[in-house]
Amino acid sequence: MKNKKTIRFIAILISIIILILDIIIYINMKTTWKEIGTNHHQYENFDLIISGLFTYATLIWGLLSILIIWIEYFLINLLAKIFNSFNGLKKLLFCLIMIVVIALLLIIFIKIMLLMVSTLS
Repeated sequence: MKNKKTIRFIAILISIIILILDIIIYINMKTTWKEIGTNHHQYENFDLIISGLFTYATLIWGLLSILIIWIEYFLINLLAKIFNSFNGLKKLLFCLIMIVVIALLLIIFIKIMLLMVSTLS
């Protein structure tokens, strides 16, 4: 029970950090959209539009990463239940499948976080 509380606390903390990053990205995005109509050079406007769309996509991926965190949380809890419930080959097979899914989601989450950090810098 203690490990579940720790994992839940970590998931909540990471979700709050991602939400703060999304707010910062949204604030940066508002300044980009305001600058589009101010200059008359078409290449600068095009560059600002592309930059704004990239930032908007990063904002959406950031919001989806919160969902990924909570899916990871529930998969880890499911892995613990599977580990305690089954024996033998079923236990090994189900745990292996769950570990692969958790690892894939973790890789996707890390790539999204790298994208968000690169957008902020």
